[in-house]
Amino acid sequence: MKIKTTNFITDIVQLNIDKDELDFPKEVLAAISQNPTLRWIKFVLTDDAPNANNQRIPKEEFNNLVKTGIHMPIKMSQGYIREGHEYAVPIGSITSLVERDHFVEGIAGLWGKEYPGEVKLLQELSADDEEKPQLSWEILYTDSEIEESGVEAFLGTALAAATVVGMPAYEGRTPITLMASKESNSDYKIKTEEYNKMEEELKKLQSRISELEDANKTLEGSLASLKEEHETLKTENEALSTEKDELAEFKAEIEAAEEKEEKLERVKSLFSESGVELPDEFLEDEEKREKLLAMDLSQLEFLMHDLAIFASDDEEEEDGGEEKASKRKKHLGSKNTLNPKGDRVKEMTPSEIAKAMREDKAK
Repeated sequence: MKIKTTNFITDIVQLNIDKDELDFPKEVLAAISQNPTLRWIKFVLTDDAPNANNQRIPKEEFNNLVKTGIHMPIKMSQGYIREGHEYAVPIGSITSLVERDHFVEGIAGLWGKEYPGEVKLLQELSADDEEKPQLSWEILYTDSEIEESGVEAFLGTALAAATVVGMPAYEGRTPITLMASKESNSDYKIKTEEYNKMEEELKKLQSRISELEDANKTLEGSLASLKEEHETLKTENEALSTEKDELAEFKAEIEAAEEKEEKLERVKSLFSESGVELPDEFLEDEEKREKLLAMDLSQLEFLMHDLAIFASDDEEEEDGGEEKASKRKKHLGSKNTLNPKGDRVKEMTPSEIAKAMREDKAK
């Protein structure tokens, strides 16, 4: 008799997401089924610290749990939560697991149609922050070792199930952290205290941002006004600075003119005190007047004194008598004195003038 053989060809699709590429909130959205009877929970499966039974799953075993835990059941006793694993039945399945720093976190879908009472009970308990439902794992392992601390560490592990219990060995460290509920508009939202707090904080932040934006607009307006005032003050300051420079220049010119006038009066006084007549034409000649003013007063005083002493004797002899000579004023331009109107072959200093006068007298 010939045996017929039939081959069935099927595609196996790997639905697990690599832990390094897993973004947990995105995975929640990707894992949500279109089936409206499912209720989704987020939970902590285990950590790497010892439990109340003095046992632990090392962090090195987390990868095994993630790989073997997909589609494994979430179990619970019917009607209420028992202390242990007895009489527990599957009420859903694990859809995703991810390895964190020191714990494994998962997502599971609960069968709300088949176990409405159990799902409702978990939903009510999940809303209480103080007494959230706790899970306890069921694992298979190939070996274990007793560590120096006396704790038994399991090796070669594989996840068999996660069960809702009343007395978990991890004593509050493996809770159902979030549970999604269906709204009337068929959208799923996470109804937890944490979510509400986040919404409140978001509203506060949005309000604060609005306040800061208003304050920023006010500051920008003030800054623009200050800039305009600054430009105005800058223009006024430049105008005042220019006016100040002009006034300083004008003042310097007035002071220079006054100084020249005072010096000219002093020069006239020196000539008058020395009995030397200074012709008006000499002072009217700007070039000669400036040369005269450029001379030091002490030099002029010496020159006047020299003229007064040494220029009188010859004039007395020529004019015939001391009495007549004593009444005569010395006149610039006489043969024995300096004639400011006369042409000079070269410019002479007061000392050179006095020397020339003495030499002329000796002749």
